[in-house]
Amino acid sequence: MRNETQRIKIEIAKNNKDFQLLENGVVVVKGQKPKWYSSEIQFRYNNKTYNIKKKGFWGTSFSILQGGQLIGDIVWSFKTGTKIILKDSVLNTSHYSLKAETVGKWYSSNRQYILNKNEKTTALTIHYALKKWKESIEAEFNDESNADYVLLVAALFLMRLQQSAEGAGSGAMVG
Repeated sequence: MRNETQRIKIEIAKNNKDFQLLENGVVVVKGQKPKWYSSEIQFRYNNKTYNIKKKGFWGTSFSILQGGQLIGDIVWSFKTGTKIILKDSVLNTSHYSLKAETVGKWYSSNRQYILNKNEKTTALTIHYALKKWKESIEAEFNDESNADYVLLVAALFLMRLQQSAEGAGSGAMVG
């Protein structure tokens, strides 16, 4: 039995194209963006291939596919915020929402992204920090015995969507 929670380290290549999730130094999930201009990602976990890709050209929703079969959605809207909807093997659906919190001083770039299941219980926390212009990303599950790496990759994808939306909003000119 461990005294402290195990953090999963997320490594992203310099080109932002390839990524991997490491637990105790062992690669658990490996993924990539097939095209530099695309928002789609592909990853492998437990000898299965997963994709997260946009539903339509103008849409803001994404499909989560396992071997070509739809297992969930990522829905993003200005009115309702962002949600991850995942279906399990018996077609029960779980809804997740991601909330960002600043860690430290108000001007800090360090954030915690907290993923809540059904608006009640915390499923996982992503720790994001910029150190010397280099990203440091780690994640931890609240219930380590029920770690869902597909959910973690979807949460990371959603985190990037939120970061790009924040970046687009901060660049707006006033007056």
